[in-house]
Amino acid sequence: MTTHIPTLLLREWMQHKRGWLIAALAPPLLFLTMLPFGQVEGLPMEKAEFVGLVILLVSTVAVYGICLLVALFQLPGLARRDTQDRSIEFWLSLPGRPAESVAATVLAHAWLAPLGGAVVGILFGLPIAMAVMASKGGLAAITSVNWSEIVTAAAPLLLRALAGTALMLLWLTPLIFVLMAASAWLKRLGTPLVLVGGAVAVGVLHKVYRIDWPLEAIQAWNIQVNTTFVNQPNRLPDALMSGTNLWAWALQDFGYALAELASLQFLGWATVAVAGFALVVMKRKRGG
Repeated sequence: MTTHIPTLLLREWMQHKRGWLIAALAPPLLFLTMLPFGQVEGLPMEKAEFVGLVILLVSTVAVYGICLLVALFQLPGLARRDTQDRSIEFWLSLPGRPAESVAATVLAHAWLAPLGGAVVGILFGLPIAMAVMASKGGLAAITSVNWSEIVTAAAPLLLRALAGTALMLLWLTPLIFVLMAASAWLKRLGTPLVLVGGAVAVGVLHKVYRIDWPLEAIQAWNIQVNTTFVNQPNRLPDALMSGTNLWAWALQDFGYALAELASLQFLGWATVAVAGFALVVMKRKRGG
């Protein structure tokens, strides 16, 4: 069966590349620009390699997080984009299915764009670490650091994080598709109605009627979202300090995170995501 998703992904890139590039490049460039005018305090420079590793990881996660937040802010509005500019008539005339255009939009904004941001964070991580070292001890501080050791230690951690972006998308799909469906059907009122109305309903059920399972389900979902990069964070410091094989740790940790998908919790949230996706596609088929 022929798929048009690659073409639709190219369309998203052509339309949104400027915003994606700004979101990914602006934070590290701004930090490097402001660093000479500020001071970085409290860094244990006697452990320079560890500091460099932490800066590299923080750079990656920070740029990824910013790009992901931008995507989550945009996606609900994109559900009604083609109706507003009337391009829906053009896209419905093409052989591609509405489900493909919806899937491509989510893949591009919620996974590929933040993933590209993570790569940008990695590329800027070492220059930022070097700039921080230079601000503390000049050129001698840079040359005294074993940068190959930092890269060797960072490689399995970064690959684990990049793999975790796919898990992050899977756990976020219920939120993404519910907000997109609300925006598609209820226009501008959809997103605030779901967020505010949902929060009020869960709060009332918890405090007034002592019905706790909706709140507990949301809390458990939040934990899963927060552990997609590192499923068992309490083991990471021990692995770093004890010299454990980080490749083995990364593979094992990813296995634990992957195993969470084979659970009733994920199945329940996947059902919510499928229902939201179906509502968005239904609205798209109706031509807005």
